Amino acid sequence: MRFGILFAAALSASLYVSAPAAFAAADGQGVLVTVNDFPITNFDVDQRMKLNAILGRPQGSADEQRKRALQAVIDDVIKLVEAKKYKADPNDKTIDAQIEKMAKGSNTDTKGLAAQLKAKGTSMAALRRLVAAQIAFNRLLNAMYKIKVEVDPAEIDKKYNEITSDPRLKAVTVYEILEIDMPVDNAGDAMADQLFMARAADAAQYRKAFKGCNSARAAASGIYNVRIGKRLQADGNKIPKPLRAALDQAGTGGIIGPSRTQSGIQLLGFCGKKSISPEKPTRQQIETMLVNKKYDVYEERYMRELRRNAFIEYKDAKATE
Repeated sequence: MRFGILFAAALSASLYVSAPAAFAAADGQGVLVTVNDFPITNFDVDQRMKLNAILGRPQGSADEQRKRALQAVIDDVIKLVEAKKYKADPNDKTIDAQIEKMAKGSNTDTKGLAAQLKAKGTSMAALRRLVAAQIAFNRLLNAMYKIKVEVDPAEIDKKYNEITSDPRLKAVTVYEILEIDMPVDNAGDAMADQLFMARAADAAQYRKAFKGCNSARAAASGIYNVRIGKRLQADGNKIPKPLRAALDQAGTGGIIGPSRTQSGIQLLGFCGKKSISPEKPTRQQIETMLVNKKYDVYEERYMRELRRNAFIEYKDAKATE
């Protein structure tokens, strides 16, 4: 896979393509597999699973995720050994330039990228090792297959239109609602109706004092047992039409109700609404994705050959299940 400006594309190879010592660095973690005498530990697999979480693709059960992570790390060691054999290591300047591209593709800088990695339990040092090894492996692929991957602009346009027209990327109107509850004690007894009427009167008093969501607690002054909930954000398309219409009519800072619930009387404060649009990929990002996809065909072919020649020994029987 070639490195592009996409953070996800750049990280879709292993975080642990590095010097062999990196795989054995986690003492006491338990060796699962050795690949050409280099150990892979539970720690290495855990880190790969965290990386998959960064990419937003932890698919399947925990066991399935772990199996995929282990096989990916095995591939990493195999790639590393082959790259080292031909001394295809890039220099620091090349690595720095690639990491800067990756950060820019994620709308951040190198420090921001390091923070993203740290938050997920990975590190910039690990990423640098990844970049060095993957660049080296790409050089080997180019030498083996004389690869020159190109993507037709029409193909890029087609994929771009397909992705950007996905309904999941359309703007969503989010309503912010505040629940105000006035509980009725012993709502099931003979005096329930009178109790509910009394609380309805409290609700009317509260409505008069309510001047927007920021005044919710102050408006409850002098009224017995008013429970102010947390502000809730709801997709406007999923709110029942009558309720949405009532909120729109009340307007930002308004209040609707009271309504009777099983446990008492409820009011809804309308704190406002906003439109949220998921970030759409750029045309350049789509091009990178398509190039990576085509390049993967060659990488998979080469990896099959390398795996046939590698000595893989499972130390933990569960790792093969």
